[in-house]
Amino acid sequence: MKKLYLMRHGHSPSPAEAGVKTDAQRPLSDKGRADAARMAREILARGGRPVLVLHSPLVRAAQTARAAAEVLKTGAASFQPLDNTLAPEEALAQLRRRAEGDGDVLAVGHQPQIGEIATLLTADVFEIRPAGVVAVELGPEPRLLWSANADELG
Repeated sequence: MKKLYLMRHGHSPSPAEAGVKTDAQRPLSDKGRADAARMAREILARGGRPVLVLHSPLVRAAQTARAAAEVLKTGAASFQPLDNTLAPEEALAQLRRRAEGDGDVLAVGHQPQIGEIATLLTADVFEIRPAGVVAVELGPEPRLLWSANADELG
């Protein structure tokens, strides 16, 4: 059964701290990069094998996706519907269409959209902190496999 891994982008400084003008330009911090790689290793440790990483076009999500894809040994592609502007139902519908036939997929985006997609799929509410992951088995009745935040992994 196909699995969808929903990841919030890793930690990033404020625009002022990063020296950028807009929220979309905010880069990951070193902690954000390390946490993204750590959570990708957690996906692998729990038996996940995403074959594709889709990410929001915003800088911090793209950098999170690249850090995760490096660990997962797969490619990453920008995916506009994960930019946190669409309603979660529409973002999920577009994500399902894009990922159809690809195998397991890791989607990297932003709160609240990532959490709302997880809730649509599982009917549960999650506190997804930076680089946090919610793993869902898709199918006629999607089911939660696990969820974790980087700071919970000890």
